[in-house]
Amino acid sequence: MVRSKRLRKLKLQMITAAGIFALAAVFLVLVIIIFRSGILNTGKKEVAAAVSVETVEVTPDDKNGIHTLADSTDYTAVVSQDSVEREADEADDADPADAVMLPEGIQDDSDQDSHSAVAEQIQSGAENTERVYLTFDDGPSIYTDKILDILSENGVRATFFVCGTGDRDERLRHTYKRIVDEGHTIGMHSYSHVYSEVYKDLDSFQYDLDKIRNLIYNETGIAPKFYRFPGGSGNTVAGLPMDRYISVLYSQNMEYYDWNVYCGDSSGRALSSGEIVQNTLRGVDKWNSSVVLLHDTGGKKSTVEALPAILKGLKARGLEILPIDQDTPPLHQYKTQSEED
Repeated sequence: MVRSKRLRKLKLQMITAAGIFALAAVFLVLVIIIFRSGILNTGKKEVAAAVSVETVEVTPDDKNGIHTLADSTDYTAVVSQDSVEREADEADDADPADAVMLPEGIQDDSDQDSHSAVAEQIQSGAENTERVYLTFDDGPSIYTDKILDILSENGVRATFFVCGTGDRDERLRHTYKRIVDEGHTIGMHSYSHVYSEVYKDLDSFQYDLDKIRNLIYNETGIAPKFYRFPGGSGNTVAGLPMDRYISVLYSQNMEYYDWNVYCGDSSGRALSSGEIVQNTLRGVDKWNSSVVLLHDTGGKKSTVEALPAILKGLKARGLEILPIDQDTPPLHQYKTQSEED
């Protein structure tokens, strides 16, 4: 009987201890949840603190029918607390593979450039005219001045599809004007070159378009009319069908240009200058009229080193090297319904 009472007492003690342990575990879980929530909220507040909320008034300008920031070179937009927190949440859920950034703060186009380049080869230009349009994407960069020097030494004009890097780095700001002053064509390649920002929706696309157009206008006095989509019009990252974004350009009397010769300098593997030269000249040999995709970023030193040999090879072939202008036939990888018809 005594032994039975002792067993019941021991069981009761064990049950009590188990209950206390369970309560302690629940309490610990609650503490962890509260602590993590506090860290996330603090992180969002820090993000919000880092975002400038200086208001910039954008007013219509009668010249060329575009909006300009004629009295300011500050392109900071007002960002609400709600949008900062929403973006912080989206960043937490983002796939890191979709956010590879180059040192200049633009998104790496490696996969998109190679995809778009081979999606559909397109014959461009008059049948009996052999022309080459050299185009440089993603600048300005630390190499833009060197590229311009080489082009000047060879008496060649090209096309630069620029981003907002010169707005974020004061050392590069002068290159927008130098491009124009030396007779090259300046086009738009988006302001941010971040797919999730540019292609989020049509409002975001228009906002980014206005920023790069205003930047170029304020720095050069030129209202740019030519655009190259980040990743090309044949990209696989746009949030909407590409004809929606194209219609935005067309509604503002703008034209976009893709390419039919891809030098491979953003293929994801670092190519030697010799390989870049070989890829370019082999590609040009296929077409009467070629639009060559090259890149102008801090990571493309081999492209700069390849440029003199590319120019020499093009001249040896007797090709006319031109900048894109209003007479250049559009080169489109993405076909709108009207073009297909």
